[in-house]
Amino acid sequence: MKMISKHNILIWGLFTPLLSLALWLFSVHTLVHFMNLLFYISTILTIIFFIILIVQEGVLDPTSYGFRRLKYQLSSQKHRDALEKDTFFKPGQVKKDQYFITPWVITGFVCNVIYLLCSILISFML
Repeated sequence: MKMISKHNILIWGLFTPLLSLALWLFSVHTLVHFMNLLFYISTILTIIFFIILIVQEGVLDPTSYGFRRLKYQLSSQKHRDALEKDTFFKPGQVKKDQYFITPWVITGFVCNVIYLLCSILISFML
C-alpha cells in the first residue's frame, strides 16, 4: 500500500466538518443540529466510499465472472463461435492478478468513519 499524503488527509479531514458547517449556517444554530448534520453527511460519504472501495478491490468480479460464463455456456453454438475470441464474455480467469486502489478512497473512508463514530459518541454526551 502506498504512503498516504498529508495533503490527502488534510482535504478529507476537513471536507466533512466544513460541509456540515456550511449547511449548519443556513439552518438552526444549535449544537445538536450541527451534530445531526455531521452524522448524516459522514454516513452518506462513508457509504459512498465503501461502495467505491468494494468496486476497486474487485470483490464483485467472481459474481460477474459467473454470470458472463453462464451467458457464454447457454448461448447457441453460432453465437458461441462469435464470442470465442471475446475475453469479456468468455473470461479466462475469475479475478485480475493485481488491483489498484486509489489512496484518496481509503483516506476519505477512514476519515468519515472516524467522524461517524465521533458524532455518535458526542450525541450520547449531549
